Amino acid sequence: MSADKNILLIAYYFPPLGMGGVGRSYALFRHLPNHGYRVTILTVKNIVYPEYDHTRLEGSDEENIIRTGSYDPSRLMYLAGLRKKAVSGGAQFSAPRCYFPDSKRGWVGPAYRAAMRILSTRDYAAVISTSPPPSAHLVGLKIKAKTGLPWIADFRDLWFSLPIEKLYRTSIQENYAGNLKRKIVDKADEIVGVNNSIVKYLGRGRKITNGAEIKTAQLWRKIKSGSKEKLVIGVLGTINELCPIEPLFRAVASVAGNNKVTADKISIVHVGGYDRAMMISLIKKYDLQNIVSLKGYLPKEEAIAALSWSDLLYFSVAAVDWYHILPGRIFDYLMSAKPIIGVVPSGSDAESLLREYNNGVVVTEPDSEMIASYILGRLDTSNEKDDVMPDQDRDYEKYSTGYVAKRYAEILDGVIR
Repeated sequence: MSADKNILLIAYYFPPLGMGGVGRSYALFRHLPNHGYRVTILTVKNIVYPEYDHTRLEGSDEENIIRTGSYDPSRLMYLAGLRKKAVSGGAQFSAPRCYFPDSKRGWVGPAYRAAMRILSTRDYAAVISTSPPPSAHLVGLKIKAKTGLPWIADFRDLWFSLPIEKLYRTSIQENYAGNLKRKIVDKADEIVGVNNSIVKYLGRGRKITNGAEIKTAQLWRKIKSGSKEKLVIGVLGTINELCPIEPLFRAVASVAGNNKVTADKISIVHVGGYDRAMMISLIKKYDLQNIVSLKGYLPKEEAIAALSWSDLLYFSVAAVDWYHILPGRIFDYLMSAKPIIGVVPSGSDAESLLREYNNGVVVTEPDSEMIASYILGRLDTSNEKDDVMPDQDRDYEKYSTGYVAKRYAEILDGVIR
């Protein structure tokens, strides 16, 4: 299908920035043209950021990417000569406490002015803004008020990873943010959230989860699963309070403490960002210095190649009050066909996906004994069979970024009249 309708996608986080926050906007940029929508990206110029991935974009892509200046701290620090900042281990965010609605507020003016220039160059059928940061929706609001174009407000998180009520330092900020949220929900032609918690929190909208590139499935299978000398447990993605690794460490420490011979047969390999002080403290706490291997952040294809030796994968989401997050890495896991140890909140989208996947163990409480029991069982059978699901038993499409774009195209078809 020819891409005959133009869409403006406002996304502060976009490649070559790395990590999980860029995956959704990149997926829409790459795959919506297959459904008749040509995407122009409006994003920020280089900023201080923990990790970069220069492998995703092709040279010709830049023709459809508009990068603007900004007065936000990350851009200003880059201009001052800084390049990277450390990954935080905490789930709290300081940005909304100093700026409103977030630290990217200084991007709104430059982004809006650039958007109006872009919209004057050709006919655009709709605008999408994706958050975090919520400031992206301020740009969407201004464009909607000025042009009346159909506008989709896309929420990858509740506000950040936490709801408004948990973020702001003063009641005045909290009230302003609540009013802004209601205005976005009221003015947008459609609201999209990545999970049920977000749609419920916003009061209306459609759920479209994230996804993984279809080629991810082949990347997992490039190297035959598992050295039989050790049971390798792979962990992908940033580790912090919202995606904790301690339940796995506690379980492996329990297994190793009961049998030192067994300890020599287990390896944990983590690829992704982490707070160094927090991770080193946990490794020492559970005496796992000879078991845990930290690879750090790698571009997506390299990350999966580094974990393709794994016999098991570990995925976790912390339970925080009533709301749940759904990290996009889960779709990379679901493409693997490998057994997954999932430590997730009861009733969450993550639990539903892992139970549907039905390969591994799902733990809805941080029960280290249940995880330890599963690992021991895997050690006992590790020489008998490979539990990678056969290709014919796997439905790649429903976990793919192509499917995300297909669902989005259906929404665009509805709002564009």
